Amino acid sequence: MNHSSEQSLVKKLQTISNALAELQQDVARQQSTETTNSCQPIDDLPALGQRLNARRKALGLDLETLELQTGVSTSTLKRLFKDPEGVKFGTVFLIARTLGVKLCTDA
Repeated sequence: MNHSSEQSLVKKLQTISNALAELQQDVARQQSTETTNSCQPIDDLPALGQRLNARRKALGLDLETLELQTGVSTSTLKRLFKDPEGVKFGTVFLIARTLGVKLCTDA
């Protein structure tokens, strides 16, 4: 890879990173305006994966962009969106938080 194509790639990655930072701020703002009772129960793990994937798509994020933002591989993201049972909870939590999906408990 020559120097000019490396610079172009770095510039694209910086642009994506900036767009993701703005998106995170938008999600945080949206979360702060939601009521605390807005959580919907999740009855099974595949439903959680489907909800996370739907949120990703609603935000206009492709798998590669989410991978860049979180450090979670595309293959793990695909497994998580299909059925998160085989994915570490910390990874599920990271993706949910990144996408602005609340994981609620009844107290």
